Amino acid sequence: MIRTASWGCGLQSTTMIAMSVLGDLPILDHVIFCDLGWERAETYATLDWYTEFIEEAGVPVHVLNTGHIKDQAAHPHIHMPFWTDQGGHLRRQCTRHYKIRPTRRHLRKLLGLHPTLPPNPPSRAVEQWIGITTDEFTRARTSELDYIVNRHPLLQAGMSRNDCGRYLYEHGLPIPPKSACIGCPYRKASEWIDIRDNAPEEWEEACLFDEQIRHHPLDRIETASLYVYRHRVPLATADLEADASREQTADQLPLFLLPLERQETC
Repeated sequence: MIRTASWGCGLQSTTMIAMSVLGDLPILDHVIFCDLGWERAETYATLDWYTEFIEEAGVPVHVLNTGHIKDQAAHPHIHMPFWTDQGGHLRRQCTRHYKIRPTRRHLRKLLGLHPTLPPNPPSRAVEQWIGITTDEFTRARTSELDYIVNRHPLLQAGMSRNDCGRYLYEHGLPIPPKSACIGCPYRKASEWIDIRDNAPEEWEEACLFDEQIRHHPLDRIETASLYVYRHRVPLATADLEADASREQTADQLPLFLLPLERQETC
């Protein structure tokens, strides 16, 4: 069995890997990051810093370039969960296309097999770590493939997202921002405010992307309008402050949950 970690460069998965490097969890054999081509600059900074930290411990980091989600994610069968003016959002297909399938192909290569063709790997050949905490325990799933065993070390340790921030802070390690592509439709108003105020280039990219996908025909809803923003209005003109207040997400996070470079200016 090889022990791998799926790394999104967010708080939970980064903490899980850091705990392995520091000896609080078993050592990993491989770390896999799927680059969707449209992550926030803070996420790429996290990738660079922690890749060096992880590889100094002798654990290889595999960065898989899986396409460019900004250019492709309004296509049928691989699209984001865009919000529609008919209510609700589309089924999320991007995670499977850009992360799950590329990771599985790479795992087969690590096992010395063809990425897609038989023979099949032996049963329980891979132990795959996934960074899920107690406050999102419903996301934990068993693997649908016989050769992969999903493990959730943070869940087993009883750790919450808050505990992850505290762990990195207490060990003097950088605190990653929430990991998601720039135009992710799951962002809350407070997250969009952060991008608008602190990363104007990313904000402009997201607003342009939102306009471009407005009337893109997907999933047999050719008459619907598509939106990046969950309140189903154009992102560029949304009243983010009012929405953030209603969502009760505008409160300041604890100090140890803020990115390290922002802690220094608080």
